[in-house]
Amino acid sequence: MKKRILCFFSIAVLILCTLPFSAHAVGDVIDFSRDSLDLYVGQSYKLRMKNEAQVTSFVSSDKDIVSVDDDGMVKALSAGVSIITASDADGNQASCTVNVKKGTSPTGITISKKTLELIEGNSEKLTVKVLPDSADQSKINFLSSDESVARVDEQGNVQAVKEGVAVITAEAASAAIYTECQVTVAPRSSSGVFSVNVSGVLYSVAGDKKANMVLELKNEKESLEAVTDTSGQFEFESVIQGEYELLVFRNVREKTPVSTGKFTVGSHDMKLTCIMNDKELSILYQKETEATAELRDVSLEKSTLTIEVNSSYDMTFKVSPSDAVLPTMTGKSDNEKIASVDIDGRITGLSEGTANITFTTSDRRISKTCKVTVVSQTRNTYSWIIIIIESAIIITLFISFMVTYRRFIRNKEREEGVLPPKKSKGRYKK
Repeated sequence: MKKRILCFFSIAVLILCTLPFSAHAVGDVIDFSRDSLDLYVGQSYKLRMKNEAQVTSFVSSDKDIVSVDDDGMVKALSAGVSIITASDADGNQASCTVNVKKGTSPTGITISKKTLELIEGNSEKLTVKVLPDSADQSKINFLSSDESVARVDEQGNVQAVKEGVAVITAEAASAAIYTECQVTVAPRSSSGVFSVNVSGVLYSVAGDKKANMVLELKNEKESLEAVTDTSGQFEFESVIQGEYELLVFRNVREKTPVSTGKFTVGSHDMKLTCIMNDKELSILYQKETEATAELRDVSLEKSTLTIEVNSSYDMTFKVSPSDAVLPTMTGKSDNEKIASVDIDGRITGLSEGTANITFTTSDRRISKTCKVTVVSQTRNTYSWIIIIIESAIIITLFISFMVTYRRFIRNKEREEGVLPPKKSKGRYKK
């Protein structure tokens, strides 16, 4: 009897002890660099993994549509959809949907710039052309190799986020046909002086768009010219920040401007609306609000932060004195494999560990650091509830075992005469 109870208890404990491992198992640690891709029949594409994950096998859900070899090289065989599943040695899996198209596949794609240099906070548009002209011209897909350095939208507008190098990829309706542009983002100078672009539209006071007007942007150091197009639009490139005077002429030969106005070129690209009004030029534009008090310090809402893997936190800032204006804050992580930070101050946990996120003002005068600890997603309330329940079950089983074992010992001692026989609780009539 004693051996049976011990055997039962041992098996129960072993089964329950395995539950925490299954309940707390870390989710998929492998993932494709992309969730889906488009190919035309006959095209091939090599799948890439994030975080240098070691894949042991690739499997296609429909081998008649897409084949895949042990190195992740995908080949489109016929029109349709197939899902490629990758697995690692621990049983973790990731999937990528491959859409194979019919039609005239593109053979090439060109891009306006193969290399691009930007300063933090600036942006520029990339234009592409698909070859041949008869190829299917669906939407161009733009991708960034590192969005913490440079972002790109669906129209090819590249936004410089922070110092570093990123590769912008443009795909022509097929992942197999693409071109790349290497973007190098330079930091803002310590003096805070850097160039931006100024663009806008020129109107008359009556609201008419003024075409073929000559605009001059000048100060003591610079003098730039631009001519408005048929829509009244103009653009000045690489304008050094500072105070400027904007003059409007009917043509370059005129000495006397039609209108003049003054404005400040700030730290970001500017879009203006200019209205001519009898020698006085009304310039409407958006810029950072000027401080009513001189900024002395900036503090972080949190100097230490704990977040889970794949979760994010939006950092907020406080200025001193309170009536000063918050300047542009740029964040940088000392370990981007652990945690990253974007241009809006959003901190994202990438893997378990610790990283320091440093936020710096645009003039590099003030820097503040937040220590970020990234923990596994399994450390949540649900997991702790499971642990408590499992512990309660184990304790209950242990108590039951002790009670049963104690009864067994007492009965055995009675049989051996060590203890007196158990008294009967019933009464019998004579």
